Amino acid sequence: MDKKQQQLIEYYYNKFTERNFDEKDLYSFLMLVKEDSRDNTVITELCNFVIHREKCTGYVKDYLEECKYIITNLEKVKGKKKIEDIFSFKEIRNGFNALFSSYGFEKLSNEIINDFILCTISLLQSVALVSGSLNKEVGHLSFAASSKEVFLMGNMKTLSKGRYIPVTFPVLSVKNIYEKVTPQDSYDTPYLFNDEIIDVVNLNGTLVITFPEIK
Repeated sequence: MDKKQQQLIEYYYNKFTERNFDEKDLYSFLMLVKEDSRDNTVITELCNFVIHREKCTGYVKDYLEECKYIITNLEKVKGKKKIEDIFSFKEIRNGFNALFSSYGFEKLSNEIINDFILCTISLLQSVALVSGSLNKEVGHLSFAASSKEVFLMGNMKTLSKGRYIPVTFPVLSVKNIYEKVTPQDSYDTPYLFNDEIIDVVNLNGTLVITFPEIK
């Protein structure tokens, strides 16, 4: 790592600790550390996912292929397999803190890691989900929010009784400590934003989700 890169990493670390950053800062930081994180599986995969998007390979591609298999075979396989988040909060927290420790910095708080995941969810919305050697588009990712959590939702279709029906599933989730959302039903089903592009911006040290007003 040269001196300029070190200076830039310190610049972003200070913004993170002050919680004075938004999704664009996280994107730039991931671009900066992508090559340095090769031995850090979670951060490497997040970098590839965010930067290369539908062209990502490795673990992310395998994960999405598994999701497609589960959804395609919902009515064929007994003992349905649950789709888990691509990475847990703990895995992401440990990944980022290991990276910062390697640069000689202190670990970040859980609140900041929560912010990282929220920004990652926003950065990955609208990514096309592709499958097979021909990279056929089979779905897309969406931003979603409930009163308790914010989600990155996968959207695919499955054949049921002769017709295709939509299926949504969580790819990434995080506590909603940002915006008050009124539950839309007794299950607190997330509001799904397929058409709107959501931004995560910083206003006076607080992250704000710019989704349309929901009641």
